[in-house]
Amino acid sequence: MFDYHAAMTAGHGFNEYVADVLRSFGISQVAVPELELVTDAAAIKEKTKNEKDVLVGDLVLEVKSSSRSFTSIEDFPHNPLIVDTVYGYEQKTVKPFAYIIISQVTKAMFVIPCGTQSHWERHEYWDKIRQLVDDFYMVKKSDCRLFIDLVDELLSRQNG
Repeated sequence: MFDYHAAMTAGHGFNEYVADVLRSFGISQVAVPELELVTDAAAIKEKTKNEKDVLVGDLVLEVKSSSRSFTSIEDFPHNPLIVDTVYGYEQKTVKPFAYIIISQVTKAMFVIPCGTQSHWERHEYWDKIRQLVDDFYMVKKSDCRLFIDLVDELLSRQNG
């Protein structure tokens, strides 16, 4: 059975890591909302709608950690790759500015800008972790960006 609490706790640690890296580049107004563990279906649904992984001012960054080992988008082992579940993305009250994909193994990161959403495709897959079939948004590697490109964009917005 899928352990939501363990997944939420691990995910929160990656949110903190990403926030620390952003701060190390001089990006201000970086915040990670406090971890709130929920259990019942209604609370999980509410969390899906309103959870924000990392905030940079009024921008929301969604962090997705991957068990895959990679050092960049070039050696990420899948193309296309999963952005999010269709349900998870569509339910968000505030859509993310970007998704940050981070390797749990190497801590390497790359970015999926949400401005590329018109290029995303829907695919149905078996989710072996949660043990169910779900619809996912998929993106091609060519629509992904280097993490430093996100840093540059955030610094540009900050320094206006």
